Amino acid sequence: MKPAQYWRANKEWSKWIGRKGRVIAATLVHVSSPELASITPYSYVIVDFGKEKHEFMGVDHEVLAIDDEVECVLRKCGTPTAQSLIPYGIKVRKL
Repeated sequence: MKPAQYWRANKEWSKWIGRKGRVIAATLVHVSSPELASITPYSYVIVDFGKEKHEFMGVDHEVLAIDDEVECVLRKCGTPTAQSLIPYGIKVRKL
């Protein structure tokens, strides 16, 4: 992600951190792009927050399933190179 895109994206993070919801769809990703290969396997879920639904990655190698209660947290989303920004973003963890 380019620095300007990264800066624009993180303006929305405060809206998500700490929000709790319920997983309504989940999958476990075993094979991904080269940028995310170091964090596989990871869960990819759709979370219902009541009035809205949003998709997120799960933290670390935690396996998430339908009906799990989750909370949004700030975590590293990939492996940076020596010249790039450290990629952070919103992920969910099981409560």
